[in-house]
Amino acid sequence: MNERRWPGIGVGTLLAALGMWFGLVSLETNTAVGLGMIGAGLVFAMYGIVAFSRVDDAGTVAFRAALSALVTAMVLVTLFESAGRESFAVAAPVFALGVGGAYALPPIGERYRVAARIAAVAVVTYAAVSIYWVDYTVYVLVAPLVALPAVGIADRFFDGGRKIIGD
Repeated sequence: MNERRWPGIGVGTLLAALGMWFGLVSLETNTAVGLGMIGAGLVFAMYGIVAFSRVDDAGTVAFRAALSALVTAMVLVTLFESAGRESFAVAAPVFALGVGGAYALPPIGERYRVAARIAAVAVVTYAAVSIYWVDYTVYVLVAPLVALPAVGIADRFFDGGRKIIGD
């Protein structure tokens, strides 16, 4: 099953990185265009993950993953607007990509697996936000590259834990 995840993670990371790099760079000049590019990158990444992971019922899974990624990003941006904390806006693209990836990668539907995936994404999102406060350029380069591999690594630890427990 592990061999089905990594091609999707690679393609999804590539698509998300392109969308986020162009979007984060263009945010300085035009906010609407930058946010649109980041959103399009998230959607394309979810469809790329599902297509290259050979998921059953790919259209439905990709739509749900893209929707969960966009809703997560919108919630974090809304929190930024209401609370005025810049960290919510900085965390939005990374955490949204990871949440979407948690719902896009096979196997799908295991509650504890999704929780482990999202926990791993929360850790790398915290690290990405910490990088942002040190250097914006490094954040722009690193942010889209960490979320989906964290989901794959969380799966590896989850599967290893299942073998130890004997489930």
